[in-house]
Amino acid sequence: MPDKRTRIEVLDGLRGLAILLVFLFHGYYIWDAYYPFGKLYADNLLFKYGSLGVQLFFLISGFVILMSVEKTPGFWTFIKNRWLRLFPGMLICSLIIYLTGSFFYERPFGIPELKSLLPGITFINNSILERIFNTDFPVLELSFWSLYVEVKFYVIFGALYFIFNRNAALTGIFILYVSAACMQILIVHQVFAESAAMKVYIGSFIHFGWFVAGALTYIYYTYREKIYLYLLIISTVCSMLYAYKFHDPVLYIYLIILIMVFLGSLFWAPLGILFKSRFFRFVGFISYPLYLLHENMLIASVIKLHRYIPSIPYAFIPIFSFVFIGALAYTVARFIEPALQRVLKKII
Repeated sequence: MPDKRTRIEVLDGLRGLAILLVFLFHGYYIWDAYYPFGKLYADNLLFKYGSLGVQLFFLISGFVILMSVEKTPGFWTFIKNRWLRLFPGMLICSLIIYLTGSFFYERPFGIPELKSLLPGITFINNSILERIFNTDFPVLELSFWSLYVEVKFYVIFGALYFIFNRNAALTGIFILYVSAACMQILIVHQVFAESAAMKVYIGSFIHFGWFVAGALTYIYYTYREKIYLYLLIISTVCSMLYAYKFHDPVLYIYLIILIMVFLGSLFWAPLGILFKSRFFRFVGFISYPLYLLHENMLIASVIKLHRYIPSIPYAFIPIFSFVFIGALAYTVARFIEPALQRVLKKII
């Protein structure tokens, strides 16, 4: 049985893989209306499906959160620890994005307004805040959506875990996922029309299956009992139904490969060695601020680089931008974020 106190370095490397996939998606595919190279890389499958790096993040979170909650004495301590992990980076990166908005004016979402900071630092969806305050909250970074989903998972899973037990928590999370997936399938088949409330419900829980699959991976990794392997397989297959509405067989193939990489890295040493490498672990170390900062800043800097240095080959422009943003993310992860965490720990 693996020692629960030992840091599982391969998870850091897998975070690095996840953010690299998301970068390829944003840097070469989804914002083709803004790239100087347009749709040049639109047929590259690695770029086209790079957004599935977010599903890899969710798998890792399911694994890590169950591992963390088992070491935590109570719900409020768990929530405090998660808040201390997420809030400092979110606050710092949100301020950086806001303060540099005028410089990166080419941002796809335009120059941010001050009130755009609120959804990120509260981890509450823009649409929910708009209902509460009856005003608009322009998107600061579209990538923040996954943090809103994660925080819902933390709160619901943590509450169920400490009120009941691990199995009840996993069952409850999985039921929320299945209900959202079924609702989405019925809407796709026009059994009923999607209401605003349904959209919020589906958006909140349609990815919860990945957290369950990640948590079951942790249980099997720790105890090696076959029942958890079977449950892991079932939950993983069910989790892929979140993509039913896309009717895209290639997406499912990509997902299966990504899942195999995740599991293979944990259970097959030769693959694990790759993601324990210094490169992947370094990118994993900066992955949180890098994820928060990169999207709009990446596109704006791609545009700037091409404008001022048009001789740079198209394929390298996003890479240069990524390196610049990566250096900024390292500064946040290595120096600023830990300093703010230390201050907050003294206060709360």
